[in-house]
Amino acid sequence: MTRALVTGATGFIGAHVVRTLVEGGHRVTALVRASSSRESIEKMGAQIALGDMEDTDSLVRAIGDVDVVFHLATVLKVPWKTEFRTVNIGGTAALAKACADRATPPALVIVSSLAAGGISPPDRPRTERDPSKPISRYGRMKLDSEQAAVAFAKQVPITIVRPPMVLGDGDRWAVPLFKSVARGTHVTPTLRDHRVSLVHVRDLATAIVTAGMWGERVGDDTGMYYVAADERPTYAELGAMIARAMGLPPPRVVRSPALATGVLAFFGEVVARIRDQPTMLNMDKWREATAGSWICDATKARGELGWTPAPLIERLGETGRAYREAGLV
Repeated sequence: MTRALVTGATGFIGAHVVRTLVEGGHRVTALVRASSSRESIEKMGAQIALGDMEDTDSLVRAIGDVDVVFHLATVLKVPWKTEFRTVNIGGTAALAKACADRATPPALVIVSSLAAGGISPPDRPRTERDPSKPISRYGRMKLDSEQAAVAFAKQVPITIVRPPMVLGDGDRWAVPLFKSVARGTHVTPTLRDHRVSLVHVRDLATAIVTAGMWGERVGDDTGMYYVAADERPTYAELGAMIARAMGLPPPRVVRSPALATGVLAFFGEVVARIRDQPTMLNMDKWREATAGSWICDATKARGELGWTPAPLIERLGETGRAYREAGLV
């Protein structure tokens, strides 16, 4: 039985990582803010450690005697805020240092993002050997967070997992996409066809846990894994796949000029700043959506971790059904 700590345990991906660990028979501690709801995590069987990424003492207490730390806590969808970088990067550094300061440091898994790597040509998915070239504030923050942890790689066994777009039940940000397709319309953010990689949250959680248990560490080689489904549809094709998975007719594809979506993103960010709340409709996400193809190759994860994701069409169907059952679509 492995003793594990999960930061960001109440988040979309973090909760699935907790569930995967518990179902695997491991002892799980979840680092949770005092203000966060933790009932669902407790019901899964996880122990609770109160604290946050800005409280170094709470990190040291939470790490305790664990064997592996899964780091998913992050400030998201507010790239204009100072804490978007200070908390994310500084918190990762503080966590890595807390691991390093222990007599026998635990392994540390940093859950990052394909955004840290950057875009790729539509016919050549990004691999772990490609140089990182982030094109957004989010991507640069994720890369800098990785490097903040890697600075301790000589003392701490560190593995980095970079997922692309993550979907699945519990993710409220993808609801508008599924709802639009269910209504018969699918809007693309540009006139051009760009390809995207995706991964279902349950497949991702399995990859994260497996990487933590026996994945390659930074220093042994890259210590990094891209994890994604095999399919790499264009954004227009993704709408058709969602419809097929939900038993619906193909949606009408509306191709929006990048300038038009940019205007919407600009005003979306203005409103979010005024309301002081996170939003997907911001200039940073617009830069990512219009920059090119976001595809990656999971061959390494398949070979070294024995990881096999379910077919994308199957996972899209599961996600659509979960949204329907929740009355969201």
